[in-house]
Amino acid sequence: MGNGPGGWAASGAMAITGDGSGPPLAPPGPLAGALDALAAELADLTGVTVDGPALLGERAALTHLRRHGQRSCGDHSRLLPTADGWVAVGLARPDDIAMLPALLERDLSGESWEALACALRSRPTAEVVERAALLGVPAGALPAAPLPAPPAAVEVTGHAGRPRSLADCTIADLSALWAGPLCSGLLGRGGARVVKVETAERPDRARHGNRRLWRLLNGNKEDRTVDRTRLRDEIDAADIVVLSSRRRAYEQLGIDVDDVLRARTDKVVVAITGHGWRDDRVGFGDDAAVAGGLVARHPVDGAPRFLADAIADPLTGLHAAVAAARCATAGGQWFVDAALARVSGAMAAVACAHEPALAATRRRRGWVLETAEGDWPVAPPRARAT
Repeated sequence: MGNGPGGWAASGAMAITGDGSGPPLAPPGPLAGALDALAAELADLTGVTVDGPALLGERAALTHLRRHGQRSCGDHSRLLPTADGWVAVGLARPDDIAMLPALLERDLSGESWEALACALRSRPTAEVVERAALLGVPAGALPAAPLPAPPAAVEVTGHAGRPRSLADCTIADLSALWAGPLCSGLLGRGGARVVKVETAERPDRARHGNRRLWRLLNGNKEDRTVDRTRLRDEIDAADIVVLSSRRRAYEQLGIDVDDVLRARTDKVVVAITGHGWRDDRVGFGDDAAVAGGLVARHPVDGAPRFLADAIADPLTGLHAAVAAARCATAGGQWFVDAALARVSGAMAAVACAHEPALAATRRRRGWVLETAEGDWPVAPPRARAT
């Protein structure tokens, strides 16, 4: 697989990037090569071999998603123009739709997306994102320009102890949806014992989604449902804890991560959130990717399109797994702050996402990406065997 745009074409992610009525798009930078390198590091640390770029298309492969340009593949988010830029807004949850009148400060009549798009055209981006944050609606503003110094993909703090094997570790997976379960699932394939811990009040709603995707992400884990009083026991007993709710949610349960880390000599806590452990904004895979600047800019009109399917989720899951494996095998106490938007920002710099995307050419046998290194057929998304 090529390290440049050709690797993107071969990964399956290109097939789900771009307008449905137009050609698939590829970022001009070596994003696929960076994911190959990350997958190689995971293999060195855990012995787990995965095709890093192909992880981006697994959900689309299993749920038959397609590219929709400025509509997300899952159809729950939109890239919408504002008075001075672009914003991605997600309405996946009933609560998000219920908050629209408050977000727009007016009663709605008609279709939600149409009303939202109309209202945002006259509003500054910063105002939209700030109000969405107050209401708990996921929204990410597309940066107007690339950051002069891209962020580190994952922030890791702590200190090493006595080296140990991942096979000696137990993981309490309190995460949900995609990024967290992917992280713990990869570590489980590396030999760790993984216990998926849910409470009756907050089950992983992905459990009721596509069964093949659920098995792919969670099939190698033990299941355990506990009440709130037993949750801290599960956290304390584990060597590695994977979280995906915001800090405030755990504080409301009386769980302080600093106390969790201090309670054990060897402990790794992985916090996967939309915008970071110290940021209370809601964020999911599509809107957080846009907030990091990770989009495909159409080569004709220059406007952004969603890059693959909720790309921040699998990117962050893979980054978090590598960071957690590195910390766990070093021993000691570690906190891994893996934010979807920050990972996306780091990857946007690699992908050169501020530059025009490359478009495939239609040939008799399908779409092909023509590059200086050769021609690359645009492969469909694929998933690992369950």
